Order: sequence, then C-alpha cells, then structure tokens
Amino acid sequence: MMQDLPQNQMRPVSKRKVIYIPGYDPIHPRRYRELYRKEGADQANISGYDLSLSPKKTKGPYGWHMQGQIDGAVVEADMDVLVWSDIVRDSMELSIPATYFQMVRTAWTYIASGTLRRLMWLRKGPVIAALYPIRMLLVQLITAIGAGWLLGRSLHKGVQWALPVIPDLLTQALGGVIFGLVALYISRWLKAKDGKFFCLLPYA
Repeated sequence: MMQDLPQNQMRPVSKRKVIYIPGYDPIHPRRYRELYRKEGADQANISGYDLSLSPKKTKGPYGWHMQGQIDGAVVEADMDVLVWSDIVRDSMELSIPATYFQMVRTAWTYIASGTLRRLMWLRKGPVIAALYPIRMLLVQLITAIGAGWLLGRSLHKGVQWALPVIPDLLTQALGGVIFGLVALYISRWLKAKDGKFFCLLPYA
C-alpha cells in the first residue's frame, strides 16, 4: 500500500516534460500551440499567476517551451506534440460512400465491444467529442437526401401539373434523376466544407 511521503521528504516539481498526443484531427500542430497560448493566458489571469511561451528548446518535430511563476515559484515545461495529422489527413481522403461505410463499421465496433456503453459513463465533454463525427455525418446525409427528395418531388409534381400529357412514369424518373444529382452535389459541397464545421463542436 502506498503512503504519502513525510513533509520534509517532499520536493516541489519545477520542471516538467509533457508529451501531447493530439486527437483524430487533421490540423496542424500550430493550432494546439495557439490554443495553449490563448487558453493558458486566460487561466493565468483567472488564477493569478504568470505564464509565458517561447520557442522549443528540446529535440523533436514540434513543440514549445513554457515558463510560469506560480505562488512565487518558477516552473518550466517543455511541450512536445507527437505529430500524426498527416496520417489522419490521409485516412480521411475517402469517397463519400467509403466514409459512411467507415462510420457504420466504427459504430458497430463500438456497440459490439461494449465501448459505447462504457463511453456513456464518462462526463459530457468526452461523450460529445466522440459522437460528434457520427452526428455531423448523419446531419449531412439527412440534409443531402432531404434537399434532393424535396426538389425531385417538387419537379415531379410541377411537371405533372403543367404538362399532364407526359406519362407519370417519365416524370417520376425525371424526379429521381434530379434527386440523385442534388443529393450528390450537396454531399460533395458539405464534404468540401467539412473543415468549417469544426467550430460547431461544443466543448464542455
């Protein structure tokens, strides 16, 4: 059984080496530094300590050096970011059907292994972050199909009303073509703008 060290044997930690592994985000590690700089400054103002960032002093592909003064003690930390955004980006270069197939396969793995049930036991923040990609993909799918169906049906009904001599089967086929084209166009547009939706993720 572990016991706390006596007060006279405890030494304050003044230097740390921090290794940060980013999430599954295809973004440059520079963004993490800027987030740390901004959020760190806000937290320092709230808690009443000093914090400053400087270029990286250790070996490695990317990181930064932090120095602060907390309760009168000077502390330092070397932050190393393990960059794998290139791997993440390559894995996301999929066709639209392949993306949804990957989503279904991943969701089934989470459900069948019991991971999803255990995930729900966590606090709200990690749950929202984990389910965000599925939610956004479903919203995009519903948007594309809904818009395609609405325009295709409107065209079908409009042609029926304006030109009743045209066979109903032909107008249905025309509506189906419009449905497919509109759904495909919106799906491709949403995929091209996918990075813009990153800011919609509510952090908690």
